Amino acid sequence: MAEQIQMNTAWLASLSNPHHDGTTQQIYDFAHAYQTDNARYQQKVAALGQCRQTEDEVWLKAQRDPAVKTLEQADKLQDGYMTAARYINLGFASLPDEETQKAEAKACEQVFKDYKFSTRDGYGAEADKIIQMAQNLAAHEAFLTQIGAWQWYQKAITAANQVRQALGERAFTMGQTVNGEMKTARTATDQAIADLYRTIEAMNELMPSAELTTLITQLKGIEFYAKQYYLNSSTGTGTGTNANANPNPNPNDNSGNPSDSSNSGNSGSGDNPSTPSDPSTGGGGDNGGGTIIDGADEG
Repeated sequence: MAEQIQMNTAWLASLSNPHHDGTTQQIYDFAHAYQTDNARYQQKVAALGQCRQTEDEVWLKAQRDPAVKTLEQADKLQDGYMTAARYINLGFASLPDEETQKAEAKACEQVFKDYKFSTRDGYGAEADKIIQMAQNLAAHEAFLTQIGAWQWYQKAITAANQVRQALGERAFTMGQTVNGEMKTARTATDQAIADLYRTIEAMNELMPSAELTTLITQLKGIEFYAKQYYLNSSTGTGTGTNANANPNPNPNDNSGNPSDSSNSGNSGSGDNPSTPSDPSTGGGGDNGGGTIIDGADEG
């Protein structure tokens, strides 16, 4: 009878979402590759595989948030309407100095420059500027109406409000998905791994083998690596050397790069390249839209 071993799983709950995805996928890959006729072991591995699939589906669902499509459509509208309004006004600002309308057109263009308005701004930043510019452009409403620009600016405001609403909906649905469904999926995966480990411990006690010892070594190696590089608090960067460190970072932190796994739905990057700027800050970031008007967009 082999020496009794204990395989710990409590540390899994402290991993960020990408690290949890990559780490648990590696555990499944090693367990699935182990060849045995033990029906109970096969059942536990199959259960873990199902949990891993569910976790990946939840992650993908978060990336397919329907609010994203609404957000992109509203952003395209605010880009187009503001570009039209600005083009019209710039035409009058380019008139010869003798034309009386030129001075007011240049005053309107100065508002765009004062706000450093650009359709390259982040979703929220652009929407905020469009709405706030009304404080200054309202004084020129009669002129902008006369030249046909005001109607497009008003439509840009409507689109900007839709952007703000979509950003709020996205923040809510993403939070619900990550904090709700993702938490449930992660818990199920961790429980499936714990059940699998108990089966492995029993097999090692009753029917030890070199192959089983290799599997246990591989699984313990995954734990060692995760604790050393993902859960080490000595540097705050996950690159320290204290393998026993076990702080409790926020599981919803999507930063970091999980271990490589060919069958992992969200491993490889904690970033979503299509995620809009932070709705609370309107943080800068190219939203991919807009047309530069002869350098005017550069403020």
